This record gives sequence, structure tokens and C-alpha cells, in this order.
Amino acid sequence: MEIKPRENETLTPFIRGKVKLIQSKEGYRFNIDSVLLASFVDLPDREFSVLDLGTGNGIIPILLSLKYKKIKLYAVEVQEGLFSQAWRNFQLNKTPVQLFKGDIREIKRIFKRETFDGVVFNPPYHPPPEGITEDEKSIARYEILASLKDFIRVSEYLLKPKGKLYFVYPVDRLSYALSLLLEKGFSPKVYRFVHPTVEEKATHFLLKAVKGGNTGGEVVQRPFIIYTDPKTKQYTPEVENLLENFGER
Repeated sequence: MEIKPRENETLTPFIRGKVKLIQSKEGYRFNIDSVLLASFVDLPDREFSVLDLGTGNGIIPILLSLKYKKIKLYAVEVQEGLFSQAWRNFQLNKTPVQLFKGDIREIKRIFKRETFDGVVFNPPYHPPPEGITEDEKSIARYEILASLKDFIRVSEYLLKPKGKLYFVYPVDRLSYALSLLLEKGFSPKVYRFVHPTVEEKATHFLLKAVKGGNTGGEVVQRPFIIYTDPKTKQYTPEVENLLENFGER
């Protein structure tokens, strides 16, 4: 069966053509945050089960498959259009992912408790403004169907003891995120802050937490700087290398 974009979609080559991604023309399109998150994830390259909650068009599992050849990948998406894109993208890129359609808030209908070694998510970042239209892009961007609290609660249910959780989130909600993690028995372990340029304040953070982990031993990695020149959208060598050579060791 030929896998191709529909009339309202585009086919985007990525990572020097190693990845081909079907995306919406006007709806949700992945951004650099997903690439940074996939690069931040540190897993053992063995039989290690990882679930992407709210996979969107499937970019994070596809990137993780370039880094790790032995892990078992799973993904969940609730929106019909994005679910279809993810399924076709996994087929197009020959990415071995078990994809499920469903609302993460009702995850017990899909998975048993303590099923996974790792969970990753790039969640909606903000509460929805009043009167917002509940379209594909808004649902992916705002907490219309699920909040960070839902994602963390579900992660606690899904992860095995000492399981690893990875996510990216706006830095102005850091204390909120930490309070939710601690409430659900997660120990934050590794942070990496994302800055637009070396002169600007951090806008986002990447975080690794361990379910039931010991307290202490936290590490703040060096900053992730996106641009050397934001006016011309010139990426730093580190980001440029990710976009050109992701997954190469």
C-alpha cells in the first residue's frame, strides 16, 4: 500500500532525508521541542519498553528508533487526524511502534498498571484561553483534553518501580511541574534548560524523573542554546548537528 499525504497535508523530509514526515498544512506540526526531548532521553539500548503519551504525528518514537535499535516502542494518540498521520509515518519510516488510539485520561482501558520501563511526553503547555476553538492545533497546544497533572498521574500508573519519565515544559511552570511530580512519588533527577540564545533567559526545560527514586543526586546539565543568530534562524552547531545527524553515534 502506498503511503502518501492527503490534500490538507505535506510530506516533509527530515534528518537529511532519513525521516519522511506527513504533517498537517494548517493543523499541528512538530517543532524543535520534540527533537530536543528525543535527544535528551537516555535509555539502555536493550529490551526496554517506552511509551510516548500523546504522540501527535509520531515524531518522537521515530527519532528514538534512530537512537535505539533494541527498545520496544509504544504510542498513544486521541485525535483522529494525528492518529492517522502517526500510523502512516510509522509505516513510511518502517518504525516498529505499537500505536493505540485513546484518551490518556482513560489509559486503564488500554494498559495494565506498571507496564513500561519508560514514558516520554511533550504535553500541551498552557491552560486554554477563554473562547478558544477546539481544533487540532489548539488541542495539541493547550490543556483542553488533558493537563500536565493528567500526564504525570498516568505516568505513575504506567511506569514500573524505578521507571524513567522524560518531558519538556515551559520554564515558567517549573515549580508547578515539580510539585506534581513529588506528589505522585517521582524524584526529579536530571534537568536541562533551553535558551533561545546564549544571552537570553531559559524558556523551557527538559526533565528526567524516576518513579520511587531516592531523593538527592540531581544534575543540571549544560544549557541547550538554540540559535547563534535568531534573526536569521541560524542554529547553534549542536542543534544543527541534531537536525542533520540525529541518532548517529
